[in-house]
Amino acid sequence: MRGGIPNKGNRAVEFRLASQLAMLLKLHCSDLWRYTHLPLGEKRDNATARKLKLMGVVAGWPDYIFVGPGKVFFLELKRGPKVKASSAQSEIAGHLMACGFGYGLTSELRDAVGMLQQIGVLPTTIHVQ
Repeated sequence: MRGGIPNKGNRAVEFRLASQLAMLLKLHCSDLWRYTHLPLGEKRDNATARKLKLMGVVAGWPDYIFVGPGKVFFLELKRGPKVKASSAQSEIAGHLMACGFGYGLTSELRDAVGMLQQIGVLPTTIHVQ
């Protein structure tokens, strides 16, 4: 498995990164942690988008949420190192950190795994190149 995801400037790159991370989590996530991916940034038809907005979906929430013993950590994945967080994402990130939650943003599988190892979601024995 490659550690870096090339910046091709499309959503397929972010999908591949998220899929690689999801596979590692499925195989190695600590029993003390639970997680989910929040697919809020996907393209939707207008009717579905309106429904989701009416149900309370708000722009800017990170891609993943991890909940473990006394900790909550949010992780935002980007499709390349030059892709910046949107203003909504930056605002939510600031709020989450101000509330005392962990937050990370990366475009690299190696970095995502390292963050999750630091908080105990993934074992330190995993090495991504």
